[in-house]
Amino acid sequence: MIKRLLLLVALCVSPLAAADQKSEELPELFGKLKQAENPQQAVVLETEIWKQWYERDEDDGGAVMSNAVEAMSSGRYTVALTLLDSLVDNESDFAEAWNRRATVHYLLGNYNQSLADIEQTLILEPRHFGAISGIGMIMLKLGETDKALHAFERVLDISPQNVGATKSVKQLESKMGPSI
Repeated sequence: MIKRLLLLVALCVSPLAAADQKSEELPELFGKLKQAENPQQAVVLETEIWKQWYERDEDDGGAVMSNAVEAMSSGRYTVALTLLDSLVDNESDFAEAWNRRATVHYLLGNYNQSLADIEQTLILEPRHFGAISGIGMIMLKLGETDKALHAFERVLDISPQNVGATKSVKQLESKMGPSI
């Protein structure tokens, strides 16, 4: 289920034009996201943020990203990984390329490599709620519930109405019991 959700989010938006984490629209979108009144409003804003992160001119990595997305969607993870390796080598300032590669590593069970790519994603885009959620999911796989909880709480600092993070925090708090 989680793998499908990750893949769905990763495939929602395709690269179309120059933008990425340097988009001038992002500060306003993140401000609105922080103030979203309900989860539906948050989803709309998160989707727009994802669009900004994914967008890239074809000659600035967009074509490679499109091919990687296609490979991911068809379950050809090693092909996607090869394409994303090339993309981060040639476009090392493209946060979403690092995040996509982190997702592929996660799907392949390469958690340490995924965490390394998430770290790079967050260096380039510290507000990347998708990458931070990825940390939470990896920590859950590794049995590190405290770290998973912390990651999902970080997502809620950025997107207080995020349904997935809210659900994860509630489940983890319930599992862990009251803190003293």
